[in-house]
Order: sequence, then C-alpha cells, then structure tokens
Amino acid sequence: MPARRWVPALPEGRCRMSLVLASLTAAASMLAGQEIGLVNGGFEKGVLGAMPPAWQVTMGSAAVATDGCREGAACLQVTPGAGSDAAAPVILTQSLDAAAYRRKLIRYRAAVRVTEGGRAGLWLRVDRTDRRVGFFENMSARPILALRDWRYFEINGFVDADATRISLGLLAYSGRALLDDASLEITGDMPVMAEEPPRPLAGSALENLTAFAKLYGIVRHFHPSDEAAAADWHLLAIAGTRRVEGAAAASDLAGTLQDVFVPVAPTIRVYTGAEPPRPTALAPAGDAHVTRWHNIGFAAAGPSGTYRRSRTTEAGSAWKAGDIYGMDLGRGVRALVPLAVFADAAGTLPHRAAPASPAGPFPAGLWSASDRATRIGDVIIAWNVFRHFYPYFDVVGTDWETVLPWALREAAADRDGGEFDTTLRKMVAELKDGHGRVIDQRAAQPSRVPIAVEWIEGRLVVTGLAGAAAGQVKAGDEIVSINGTPAAAALREAEALISGATPQWKRVRSSYEVLSGPSRQVCELTIRPIGGTATKSLRLAYEQATVIASDPRPTSAVAELEPDIWYVDVTRAQDKDVDEALAKLALAKGIVFDLRGYPRVTPKWLRHLAAVPMRSAQWHVPVVDRPGEMTFIRGGEWNLEPLQPYLAAKKVFLTNGGAISYAESTMGIVEHYKLGEIVGETTAGTNGNVNPFELPGGYGISWTGMKVLKHDGSQHHAVGIAPTVPATRTQAGVAAGRDEVLERGVAILKK
Repeated sequence: MPARRWVPALPEGRCRMSLVLASLTAAASMLAGQEIGLVNGGFEKGVLGAMPPAWQVTMGSAAVATDGCREGAACLQVTPGAGSDAAAPVILTQSLDAAAYRRKLIRYRAAVRVTEGGRAGLWLRVDRTDRRVGFFENMSARPILALRDWRYFEINGFVDADATRISLGLLAYSGRALLDDASLEITGDMPVMAEEPPRPLAGSALENLTAFAKLYGIVRHFHPSDEAAAADWHLLAIAGTRRVEGAAAASDLAGTLQDVFVPVAPTIRVYTGAEPPRPTALAPAGDAHVTRWHNIGFAAAGPSGTYRRSRTTEAGSAWKAGDIYGMDLGRGVRALVPLAVFADAAGTLPHRAAPASPAGPFPAGLWSASDRATRIGDVIIAWNVFRHFYPYFDVVGTDWETVLPWALREAAADRDGGEFDTTLRKMVAELKDGHGRVIDQRAAQPSRVPIAVEWIEGRLVVTGLAGAAAGQVKAGDEIVSINGTPAAAALREAEALISGATPQWKRVRSSYEVLSGPSRQVCELTIRPIGGTATKSLRLAYEQATVIASDPRPTSAVAELEPDIWYVDVTRAQDKDVDEALAKLALAKGIVFDLRGYPRVTPKWLRHLAAVPMRSAQWHVPVVDRPGEMTFIRGGEWNLEPLQPYLAAKKVFLTNGGAISYAESTMGIVEHYKLGEIVGETTAGTNGNVNPFELPGGYGISWTGMKVLKHDGSQHHAVGIAPTVPATRTQAGVAAGRDEVLERGVAILKK
C-alpha cells in the first residue's frame, strides 16, 4: 500500500497555529482555578530536577535547573519528548484569573536561552466567555532560535472586558530551552479603537499617503534617534495615515508630515520651497559622538538569529553632509532625513522630555482589518520592509514602486479582513518569492475537498483521494471544472494569489489551493473518467485537511526495492531511520534518494555520500545601512565532513517542483558535486532563510530574507536545480498506480 503523505502542505503558520491553539487550550484547562497573578516566575520555588510549582508541561518534560541561570539561583529547563516536531511542541503553561487584568494592555516578558539547532517561542492567550479566544500570540512569526546567551523576549497583548483566564508559557519545538525571570505586567488601559469604513482613495489623498509611506520607511529603518528606536511603528503607521490623507495644499502636507514624524525624528525637516537651515543638533558644540543604524537584513524585533539590527557609535568627526538623506515626496514637498545623528552620555540630540503618558506599544492583535486606516497602515509597513530589504528585486523584474499606489487603493476600498487578505496576497505575489506567504491568524483553518490533484499532460488529474471521494472518483480521472470554472482557469485564478519564483512552484501550490474552501460547504466538480469522453457531476464537501497519498511511494521510508537496490525517502525518513540502515546501504549497488518534497532528515546523511568535504551553496545576508544601498555578508553555509560508512553505490536523486528551500540546499550539493543523476522536474527555485513579521490586524507575512547563489556564484532564485534526466508522470501511469519517476530512477541504476 502506498505511503500517506501531505500534498503539498498548507501554509505552515496556519496549520501550526491551529494545532498549537488546540493543544494550548487543553493544557490551560488543566490549570483553571489558580491564584491571581503570575506565580513562581523565577522558578526559585521547587526542587532541582522536578517540575516547579504553579506550572505544568505537556508533550515533553520540564525541570528546575541551577546551572547558568539568568536571575537568582534557579531557572527552568524545557526538553521536547521523543518524536516532538513543529506541529506538536512541548507546552509549558501557567493559567491566571483574568479579572484583575480586564480592559488592560499587558506585557508577558521572560528570559530565554535555546541550544544549537533548537527553536522555541513564548505564548500568551486570553480566554473569553462562551469559549471564545481573545488575544493570542505564540511568536510563530518571530521564533526564538539558538542563543548562546540569555535574552529577554516579550509579548504585548490586551485583555477583553469579558476575559476569564490568561494562559501563558513557553513552546519548545526542538532542542533544549531554558526559561527564567518570567513576569506579567499591566502596561496601560486598553484603548477604544474606532473603525473607519472603506472608501475610495484617489487624487491628492493617494499622493499624500504615497508620500507618507515613503517617508515612513526611511525614518523607521534608517533614522537612529532614541525616539525612533523606541517608537511604536505600527501605531505611527495607522495614526499617521489618518492625519496625512486629508492634507489639501502642498504646504499642508509638508506641515502634517513634519508634525507626524518630528516626535520620533527631532532633526527631520519636511518643507516646500527653499531648503531650511540645518538643525543645531546636527552641529553640536562640545564632545559628542555619532550614531547610525546597522541593519543586517530586516530584524523585526532587534537582534534575532540571522537578522540583526543595532546602532553603531563613531567619533563626532565621522559625521558628513551626505548623512542627510534628501527625498522628493511629490506635490512639491521634500524631506531631509538624517541617517546619522549626534549623541552624548544622555542620549541622542536634541534631548527630548519623555511623554507623560506614552501610548502603547499596542499589540498587533488589538487592531482590526475592518478598519480602513489599519489596512492602509499594513500596506505601508509591509511595502517598506520589502522595498528596503528584499534581496531579489534585481532578478524578479518587479517594479516595486508601482505596487505601492495600487495596494493603497485596494486596501482603502476593501470591505473587510477577507478582501484585505486577498490584497496582501496579491501584493506578496509580486515579490515572486516561493517563501512569500500571508497568514490570516484570525481566519478559520481552510478545509478542502478530500482529493489530491496534479497538472499532468495538460489536465488536472486526480492522483489521490480519501474520505467521501472514495468510490466516486478514481486516480487518473480528470477534473474538468471546479464550481463551474474550467480547471485551467481555476488554477490561474489561484496562482494570481501565490508568490512563486517559478511556474512549477506556483502550479504545485495552486493544485492544492484550487480545491480549498469554506468548511462544510459543498464543492461542485465535473469529472471525466480516464479513457472516456462523457463527464459526470460530483458534489463533495470541503473537509478538514487530511493526509492524502498523491503517489504510490514504497510504504517504508527506507526499503530494499530489489536485490541490492535501495530506496531512501528523505521527506519521510528521520536521522535514526537512515542511521539504522547504513550498514545495508553500504553494501548496496544502487540507491534512490527521494527529495520530492521537504526533507525531514538533517544534512548528516549527505556526509556519507562523498569521500571529500562538501559545502552548501553560497548564502548572503543583506546589509542595508543606507536607503537603496544593499551589500551582503556571506556565511553560515553547511560544511560537511565525510562520515563512515561511505556509500559507494551508484545513486540517483528524485526531485520535482515542490522541492523548495532546505530541499534545494540539498539538491544544490548533489548538483555541484555530481553525486548522481537528478531525475524528475526542476525544483522550486527559492532558497534562503525565511524572515517572518507581523502586521496589525492579525496578519503574518513570511518571505525570503537572504540571497542564495549557486556554488559557482550564478543565480539560483527563479532558476532552481534542473534534472539531468527529465521525468514526469502520465495520466495513464497514475491510473495504473505507477510511480513513473521512481521507475525511471531504478532503471538508471540497473543500466
């Protein structure tokens, strides 16, 4: 019987969010009735090696530790259990009565360390009456990766008036995590957010918001004042949108922009007419140094793994006139934005008194996509992240400047969060980035018809089925139309919302999305059985997504197909499966390695395939210290030293358009070191560390934050790894239950 597998996976964040939310609900329910306020946040109460009082753990283990803690004598060590993965993390939980926190903004803060190869995240959830969930955040868009030293992380949330419980803790997906000095505090009153209805955006209003958006990006990412470093940039984007849009004359626009930005950039100048004199703070008397931003990629929240953001310090003599960035904002308005400012022991100049009652930071989930200004602010935030830090504009051919006014108009007119989700997806699709995804964290998990399909020989062919589809349709049948739309047109419509560097990746994604829809509603399909001319109608309900077999792979991830011919499916096998088979693989005459999908194994298995050291392709992290000037730091590649036993057998590697990212890192090594024939289709053409961030209104966006080049320095993005032996499936082969790509690989080994 063929193995069951995902084809292809749902957007990672949405699946994980649903699974984790269900697990957190179960974990928190066990703690109902605890006392008010966070208890034992420093883990000083408890016995070494045992679970501390007031906390519980599920799907793994946690115990008090005393070595190398951040504060006090004790901390907590959290370790995933056997078989834990990203969909089922260890969940550390404490649950509190919400009464004392109602109508308040709150901050959950804790110090965390994560071992090499690990990943973790804080989480915070507010439960409301009638089993409703209020604020929820699990750091899925900004995970905590390996950290040698302790570092504080925080989640800013809010508590609804009808909240009943607050649950919080730590998620440990892999590796070992240490937690210490956890606290929960009230940071302010929950504000009343008025929602503005949709209306069109055109004329001078569009010009005003375009100017605001461009100035926002420069100030946020490159102006290094203390006020800018501490600003709530989500709030500024939304509030600034409301203030700037209605400016009538050019002088009004300049004055409003100056008023919006001067609290965070005291030395900025927005003007019409003659250039204003330089602020005295940019020519200080006495001993002062210069500070400026150093951006290694886009860091959503300060230093974070691959991407880091910090302010550098130089002697006062390092300041130069070119450190003032001039901008033409349209409508006769210009701006001068310092990219470097002077500072002394008390901070950047000029010194400003702190506001008596600082507003925010407001958590992203407090905003609503039903609000027009929030939607426009989201476009401004996201457009600028990509404008300044996306590393592939030089190869994808997108005119990003033209995307801004279009996206602003769409966001202004969108009637609700669902329409705005489509706008964001269209916007991210313009990146032509296979990692580009939009995750609506408030939307219900999509369901789908229990059928797997692929585009084969110019037809949408059924390749697998489950549930209610069994007995009504067969593998090899053609889907002619979906809800009255011809299959090819339905795929094109889906692909308009998919970001992809290559047609093959977009087709893999669209073949999944095209059969997705609202839960429990009905999808109407027109089917043409293979070999026939007549069609039939079929009605199937959208069901919760399940694992569906899409091709008849061997049942076992590691198997002997024929005497001395072995098969290793690295998209299903784990390291232990490969390790246990190494002795037999060393005696094989031929091995098929299946990379049609996303590998589950670590790169360790590759070290048995060559007798010389190997290195992965070139990884380049962008450095953007000035607008429009992107350089790169190379580093972080795998260095793979040989391991015994050396697998000397003849090898073939199967791949397809669904092989992306980590799969392409692996296939790049296969290609460069000529480890064997590559059989199948060209890979997705997108590699590089994913760099997610969040937007107000409950949206998460993922994208590729670094540039990957092939070993010889040539382009990988939108190119991918091409097969040396092309092989595709046929409709007849699907109907016969054959894996024609695997068959081709075996034939090569036996030749």
